[in-house]
Amino acid sequence: MWSWAGILIAVAAAPAAEPGAALARRLADFHSPTPIAVSMRLDLHLERTLHHTVVKGDAAVPLAVDADAGALRVTWDADVLRRADAEQHERDEASDRIAPVREALKELDADRLSHLLDQAGTLAGLTKGAPAEETVETYEGREARRLVYHFQPRLSWTETYYLHHSDGRFTVWISADGTPLASDSVATFEGKTSRMFGRFRGSTTIHTRYAAEGGRLWVAERDLDEMRSREDGGEVERRSERFVLTRR
Repeated sequence: MWSWAGILIAVAAAPAAEPGAALARRLADFHSPTPIAVSMRLDLHLERTLHHTVVKGDAAVPLAVDADAGALRVTWDADVLRRADAEQHERDEASDRIAPVREALKELDADRLSHLLDQAGTLAGLTKGAPAEETVETYEGREARRLVYHFQPRLSWTETYYLHHSDGRFTVWISADGTPLASDSVATFEGKTSRMFGRFRGSTTIHTRYAAEGGRLWVAERDLDEMRSREDGGEVERRSERFVLTRR
């Protein structure tokens, strides 16, 4: 029979929970999100180049969002809707005009808003299995675990068909109890549609800072930079998005 001292020594020597397992357990805590009300802002920058002609546009779109188990309610600023309507009239007169406000509204559909307000499922999908890398670092002045996973970037059917190479790397920083603090997602791909011409490539970089409260894991800040290049660089599209969400 073990002595009490032996039991205490054995318990003290037991290894700490693996960071990946701690993250999975913490994500399971967010299976029942509580109601939330946030003020949200999207700052969007678009830049399109076609045969050396560059067109740029910017938009800042504020909105209020209320979410619970039964509904998602969105309140738009009246000025945003007026600006979107004015852009449509401008495009009717000149089809090559860029419409950043209308593009921003497309980014803020119900699916995207729900996604920003409930990140647990997405993180669980990206962090399945053991991490490829694991280190101890400092994040915003506090000790954190840095975990790195690999994933297959999501591409269109055409991009997948002509794809030559793609790579996805997801890095997440977690606190001692497994709560996600922030993440970086980097995806790149390239391909060729013919032996001599038709090369294409692209990249998407997303940095996210999370908030965890009331059984809910949501985005506090997110910066996205995306680039798509087609026709050997003759057609290039760049998009930058910044989401900021604050509790109301």
